[in-house]
Amino acid sequence: MSESETSKTPRNAAAGAKQAQAAERPVHEATELTKRNAEYMRQMRKSLDATALSGEKKTAVLNEMTSTLLAEQGRGTTARQLYGTVQERTEEIVNPKKTPVERQKANYWVTALDNGLILFMIFCLMYGIMGFIGTNATKNSAGANGITAILITSAIGGLGVAKLFEYLMPAKDGKKVSLWKKIAWSVLAIIVWMLVFTTMSMIQGPLNPVLPGIAYLIIAVVVFFARMWLKRRFNITTSMF
Repeated sequence: MSESETSKTPRNAAAGAKQAQAAERPVHEATELTKRNAEYMRQMRKSLDATALSGEKKTAVLNEMTSTLLAEQGRGTTARQLYGTVQERTEEIVNPKKTPVERQKANYWVTALDNGLILFMIFCLMYGIMGFIGTNATKNSAGANGITAILITSAIGGLGVAKLFEYLMPAKDGKKVSLWKKIAWSVLAIIVWMLVFTTMSMIQGPLNPVLPGIAYLIIAVVVFFARMWLKRRFNITTSMF
């Protein structure tokens, strides 16, 4: 073995580690990725090719990541440290996290459904108990305690309550709603809901059948567990309770 070849052989583990680190450093640090980062980007490109992203989107993402890595790797930062695993980064690109405003808009219908279920459950529980007691109030409210009336009234109420929460919640997008608008919307929502309730209570007969008290109680129990599942599934925090 020649003297030059002998000098290239690491004499101990520390020297070997230094050589390995040097081998991973790019020749032109401003234009070339390290071997580790280059391999990460190769896997990233392969992972993105397996998705339904457009070619323009893939190119833009890869160029942005490469530029960031070129700027950060001089400090010893790796792609894994910046972006996590290839799978995690791909998931983040394909399914980006929504902003608070986007989440609020997307959650409107979920919140409306949740509050509608709450109202529906309350009505079923109330009319179920009244059905067992058999009071005159139950007979006099034959339209109001019909299943159709309860469904529609609860649905309208859920939509109104969800919209009311949007107005009353602190602004997340910089847009503020004046106090008088909040009050006006609250009063309007109550008036509309009362009109719907009164109108639906006038419907009687087969279009709005009254169920036995036990049926209403069973429905209330089923709706309770359905609502609990919905709240946990979507992490709902804006509801009447």
